[in-house]
Amino acid sequence: MGAGNAGELLERRRARVMAEKKAVFIDRDGVVVSSIMKNGKPCGPFHRGEFEMYPWTENALEKIALLGFLSIMITNQPDVAYGFVTYPEWKWMHRHVEKLPFDDIFVCMHTYGDGCECKKPKPGMILEAAKKWDIDLSCSYMIGDTEADTRAAQAAGVKSILIDKPYNRNIKSDYRAASLMGAVDLIKRLQEG
Repeated sequence: MGAGNAGELLERRRARVMAEKKAVFIDRDGVVVSSIMKNGKPCGPFHRGEFEMYPWTENALEKIALLGFLSIMITNQPDVAYGFVTYPEWKWMHRHVEKLPFDDIFVCMHTYGDGCECKKPKPGMILEAAKKWDIDLSCSYMIGDTEADTRAAQAAGVKSILIDKPYNRNIKSDYRAASLMGAVDLIKRLQEG
């Protein structure tokens, strides 16, 4: 795509987003980055050798923009606080995520014992993003892979889409999809319906 076409596309996207004020909130691990199973539970990678982003993520974010939604990452990242990963190693991995065309990224690095309001399943990061961007949560979606994601969505008044994984078969969600790209295609069908 030429630079002129890309600029026109961006301007049309901005105009749609500013008019409609809706967002797709996206979890990181298990949706954008492959989860690692540790002690039978999914978690984020602990070092760069485990770090792998799904190849369709950038294309999915572009489609979200074309649908007129902001794309905002909402992610719990407590592994530095728990001592599972060093901050420089975590930052190396997260820098790759920050290069993706998200409109914004919200990260909670607290542990469950910290009692913060931002850590999913609490809706704090979603509510903060909604305030910052003036988002209509009733027209928005949360794409994740855990119960914390679906519960945060429910608490914030956002529709949830769960990415199918072997570890989340018994978790209730408004919708399910096979991948982030599948979730975006589902949102498109819901918008057209």
